[in-house]
Amino acid sequence: MFARQLTPLSILFLTTPLALAGSGDFTVNLGRGAVTVHVPDVYQAGEPAPLIVLLHGYSGSGAWQEFYMGFRPYQEEYGFIYTYPDGLTDSSGYQYWNGTDACCDFDNSGVDDAAYLKDLVTAIQQQVDIDPRRIHFVGHSNGAFMAYRMACEHGDWVASVAGLAGATFKNRAMCTPSEPVHVLQIHGTSDSTIGYNGGWIYGVPYPGALESVLTWAAYDGCDPVPDNSSPNINLDASVPGKETVVSRYESLCWPTGAAELWKIQGGGHVPTLTTQFPTKVIKWLYRHPKPGVTATRYCSPAVSNSSGQAGWLDASGSDALQHNNFFLTASNLPTNQFGYFLGSLQADFVPNPGGSEGNLCVGGTVLRFTSMLGNSGAGGFIADKLKLNSLPGPPPNAIVTGDTWYFQAWFRDKATSNFTDGLSVLFR
Repeated sequence: MFARQLTPLSILFLTTPLALAGSGDFTVNLGRGAVTVHVPDVYQAGEPAPLIVLLHGYSGSGAWQEFYMGFRPYQEEYGFIYTYPDGLTDSSGYQYWNGTDACCDFDNSGVDDAAYLKDLVTAIQQQVDIDPRRIHFVGHSNGAFMAYRMACEHGDWVASVAGLAGATFKNRAMCTPSEPVHVLQIHGTSDSTIGYNGGWIYGVPYPGALESVLTWAAYDGCDPVPDNSSPNINLDASVPGKETVVSRYESLCWPTGAAELWKIQGGGHVPTLTTQFPTKVIKWLYRHPKPGVTATRYCSPAVSNSSGQAGWLDASGSDALQHNNFFLTASNLPTNQFGYFLGSLQADFVPNPGGSEGNLCVGGTVLRFTSMLGNSGAGGFIADKLKLNSLPGPPPNAIVTGDTWYFQAWFRDKATSNFTDGLSVLFR
């Protein structure tokens, strides 16, 4: 019964034209066949890009799912890396994902699709620069069940998931996310395949749309009372007007999580999606990354130290201000010397005014902090924990979400002074 309800998706796919590959596209094969990864022309190596993985429904395919949801035309505008893999084929001849206990490993194969998708993401990261804070999964029906499983099992690196007409685990004990994850549930109230209010698939229960969202709001530490102040949106062209009600669970949440429900009043299992659908989902994903930093080298004037190695600067950590866990790390410094970290809200690549070797990458009002950099080990290594809400003066003496700061490290090397390369750091 369940398979027959979704069979038309496979039939429709047979008449769907396949999108042509771009010049920067590549394939990954982990033993299940080649998976195409689409790379936009705006992508530049060294500048980490978001990754969106689209998961098809039961009996469907990745290509059909992309044809239906239509994210790829927006790759250039939004600059994301994109792929839509296929699941395995079951004994009925249908492709599926082993999402939850309810859907859709009907042969009880026990295949670990969560591990496969994790390996797929890892393989993609080996080919292109992926922002580790912006790895997103989108799914439809069985694909939405699978997206929830990715959040359950890989919450440490999955930033957000958006699911149309799916559900999370009914039994909360079967989902133990290591970290909160942003989730978006999209569901039609007239869905006769995966019921809006929940149901059973071959005797196994699954929760309804609201229960799924409340479950994740609890995982994410959110207030269970929603914010319903957002205006309705138009997602289903077959329903007159702006039929979709938006309910947000964002109050009191942990920094890495939030939950949201888009309730399509009168929508079915395969809504007639409007042209607004893909951009609204993409924008939602972009608004819900893992908190953290994106660092890009914007000038590289580093000169060799007395050991013949150039000094480098790296950034890591989170910009969640209450955590105060953003780190700057400089490496390849001479041992038993000292220096400073420099920070500014302005970039200004100019020769070092002091006349010593190296160049100054930061400009404007420059903050100098952390003297006596702790060196250790051959070749030198330093690390500093920057308190985000307690930078030394002069103003601005705090970092807030949305800021792009420019950092560099100065270090003494015998009788000369040198600089590391510079970093531009976007805080989210």
